[in-house]
Amino acid sequence: MLILHAADLHLGKTIHERDISSDQEAMLDRLLELLAEHRPAALLLAGDLYDRSIPPPEAVRLFDSFLSRAVGADPSLVVVAIPGNHDSAARLSFGTQIMSRAGVHIRTAAALCSESVTIEADGELAEVWSLPFLGAGAFEAPGDGLLKGQAELFAEAMRRIVPRLDPKAHNVLLAHCFAAGGTSSESERAFAGMAEQVDSSAFAAFDYVALGHLHRFQAVGTTGRYAGSPLAYSFAEGTEAKGFVLVDLKKEGGFEARLLPVLPLHAMRRVEGPFSALSAPGAYSQYRGDFVEARLTDPEPVLSPIEPLRANFPNLLSVRQAAFEIASARAGDAGSDRLPGIDAEKPRSVIEDFSAFYAEMKASPPDEEISALFASLVEEAEREAL
Repeated sequence: MLILHAADLHLGKTIHERDISSDQEAMLDRLLELLAEHRPAALLLAGDLYDRSIPPPEAVRLFDSFLSRAVGADPSLVVVAIPGNHDSAARLSFGTQIMSRAGVHIRTAAALCSESVTIEADGELAEVWSLPFLGAGAFEAPGDGLLKGQAELFAEAMRRIVPRLDPKAHNVLLAHCFAAGGTSSESERAFAGMAEQVDSSAFAAFDYVALGHLHRFQAVGTTGRYAGSPLAYSFAEGTEAKGFVLVDLKKEGGFEARLLPVLPLHAMRRVEGPFSALSAPGAYSQYRGDFVEARLTDPEPVLSPIEPLRANFPNLLSVRQAAFEIASARAGDAGSDRLPGIDAEKPRSVIEDFSAFYAEMKASPPDEEISALFASLVEEAEREAL
């Protein structure tokens, strides 16, 4: 049985304030081509369908058009989608009962994780167990206890799902989480510390685990796979392979998964060198159609570099100057406002700021319990901010 696994579409996203809706439309057109070419039994969308909880109308129309075209082209296709941490589960739940009659199942309630979506194709059976991003209050804890953080919530979900797995079917878990052993990328929202990671050992109970949240295509454990984002959403990701994952669930057990690439309308490129070289007429002509970040290595600041650079890079999105970065690092080393234990040349995370502040106030770093408590507070604050 073939399934197509996609994740982290982030429809409505902008990059350095640049609208990339045309790039995302082309990406979804590519997904439609792959659906028509491979005719999978199901399309699994592992969260972060949108880039924010209240997406722009254009992003909603784009996703609506995609679903209509996908189901219209293949009425037998089953679509199963879950919200990620960037989505609003409440908003995505609108119309789900009606859409499920057309084979589009948007599963937004964690409490329904033990109710699978059944897929039948060519005499084979698959059960898809859907686990949206788990926020505070996703489950009622037994007794008077309070489930805290992703690890406890995920464990509770597994307690509900695993006993119901069908030994005669392919059991597929669709989840949006940070699994231990996964590698994050630059464009993901940074969550604090290890508190967000869930134990991937539970994946062994499933024939395949279709994951979303991390933007790099990668394996986690034996059966877990991150599809990654289908487009590069930061310059650091510009050299990574991007696309959708075609999964062949073998009748005799096991699976094969391979990345089907997406060729973006605009690749993400970083160029580096002195201003004279980057602004020379015709320099880097192969990158004229790409989104570009230019880093000037001149030891002295270059005044008004953008327009001369834009002559070579029409889609210039960012300019960095080594002269400013070096000066900033030196100022940080010389100043008294930098907390101990923080590298001035690296961006501070919230957890690093807290740890350094705590050490400054208490003359010793926070222990694991205090760090975990602070991490859970940061998680709750970020969820409420979406």
